[in-house]
Amino acid sequence: MNRFAALACLLLLSGAATAQKPDGEDAERDPFADPGRSLPYLAYTLGELHYLAYSCEGSSAQQWRARMIELLELEAPVSGNRRERLIRAFNDGYQVQRSSRIRCGAEAEAERRELSVRGQQLSDALLASVLE
Repeated sequence: MNRFAALACLLLLSGAATAQKPDGEDAERDPFADPGRSLPYLAYTLGELHYLAYSCEGSSAQQWRARMIELLELEAPVSGNRRERLIRAFNDGYQVQRSSRIRCGAEAEAERRELSVRGQQLSDALLASVLE
């Protein structure tokens, strides 16, 4: 698949929050600077957004899961280490939100907006790395 097409699709994403980084990454390392780390971090962000939407809007809220499926189809269409890493990052983001989210409301909505910003920044960084 065309990496540019994948990134262009993900630019439509709205995603960002302040939870731990996937795979126990150091806070000192910037995931925005390294495209190899940006994709898993984007998957992690999608997992966080999926949990918030699912828990606050109900089981029919599947938009972030659908975005993750798109990401997998475009960036890791066959089984392998890369695909497994992205799935693990998505699931980790989901679980972090699940363990910390008590109820929906203004706080959850603010976190969803922050996650949206982070997701957009990651998408922009990935697109910039492809266009360079």
